[in-house]
Amino acid sequence: MTAPAIRLRGVSRRFGALQALRDVSFDVMPGERRAVLGPNGAGKTTLFNTICGDFPPTSGSIELFDRDITRLRPHERTRLGIGRTYQTSLLFNGLSVLENLFIAVRGVRPNRFSFLRPSAGDGGMAKARDLADRMRLSHLIDAEVVNLSHGQRRQLEVGMAMAGDPRVLMLDEPAAGLSPGDRPELLRLLRELPRTLTLVLIEHDMDIALPAADIVTVMKDGEVVVEAPPDRIEDDPVVQAIYLGDGH
Repeated sequence: MTAPAIRLRGVSRRFGALQALRDVSFDVMPGERRAVLGPNGAGKTTLFNTICGDFPPTSGSIELFDRDITRLRPHERTRLGIGRTYQTSLLFNGLSVLENLFIAVRGVRPNRFSFLRPSAGDGGMAKARDLADRMRLSHLIDAEVVNLSHGQRRQLEVGMAMAGDPRVLMLDEPAAGLSPGDRPELLRLLRELPRTLTLVLIEHDMDIALPAADIVTVMKDGEVVVEAPPDRIEDDPVVQAIYLGDGH
């Protein structure tokens, strides 16, 4: 049988007296699109940070393609194939789109600390241009990032997360702050990602999350409360109770 891209078993995370995650267990299969939904404080970002190594679990185990990564550091997990974006933008505003992508490409290579200017035929620069094309940013390749729209910045962040050719791409609220006009473009971009890539995203916007997902995990108070295909999520009574705020 094919090993899961991500396997969580009994993952919990405590910050002092706060139990942020409680016994989270699920598998994400290779090529799957998994959306993680839930209200503020549900534990979604803590779950992401635990998988990516920012906050190792207090208990439980995490596997990446059958390899235990529970105690590996974030950069070690990146080298094994995890790419991610963050809620807060981490872009170099004074540099161009191409320069941001090139820095991301250089950052995952052995010569990442080199101060030499890239040559005209530098493979990293060619890859940065390819990423700009894939993220629909070729027409803005020389634009300073500070002048991009919020939607374009989100597209660039996804491109930078793709720089290391990850096997698993984790997107933390990619639609946050987007205008209604920017959201269809983001959804198209997510749908065009190759199925050789496993995608896990946190998202509040169901109009983005459900069309992009094969399976949806809903969390509340640090626990998984529902796991179902997108067409069953909106009508699920537990999900309705969470999002309508009836206290159940």
